[in-house]
Amino acid sequence: MTEKTVGPRGPRAGDARLEQLARSMGSVHIARIREMPRIELYLDQLLTLVSQELEFMAVPGETLVTGSMVNNYVKQGVIPAPRKKRYTRRHVASLLFVCALKRVFSISQVRSLASLVWGSGLDLEELYDRSCAALEAALARRFSPEAPAPALELVNEAGEPAGPELAWLLQAAMEALADKVAVEQTLLLGEGEA
Repeated sequence: MTEKTVGPRGPRAGDARLEQLARSMGSVHIARIREMPRIELYLDQLLTLVSQELEFMAVPGETLVTGSMVNNYVKQGVIPAPRKKRYTRRHVASLLFVCALKRVFSISQVRSLASLVWGSGLDLEELYDRSCAALEAALARRFSPEAPAPALELVNEAGEPAGPELAWLLQAAMEALADKVAVEQTLLLGEGEA
């Protein structure tokens, strides 16, 4: 990759592969709770769904999630245990959260963050959905400085603003993840030139 392809605020015009990556990252959509399957999933279905959802951050030779990882996360209390070997939407959302953030943070740090989220008393579905939107916006901004930069705002069960410290922490985590994904995916383009 030449110095001309990446500028201080993202990819510069003229490199078709970078422009395609920018379009791809600008259109990332992570399934919201209501978009997830309503039926309970078996482990192999869960692994497939999570891998597909996080495909935008995959790097060659790396497995995003395995059955062993899921079992370890359950044993460590990072995600809830399945019911009768079946996984619900909450399991899917929890596993997406963990698998995404472990790209940047240690599993101990992810567990601490997850504990704050689950102990917040906030609407977890809304919190998850807003965190997804924050990650999508952060990814888009890495490649297009003109992309909107909305702050992550959390709400309580009554729909009132709540948890400003947790909102700040989650926003920072999403920004860190977006930075890592942007760097990794841009470097992968350069590897194709070698």
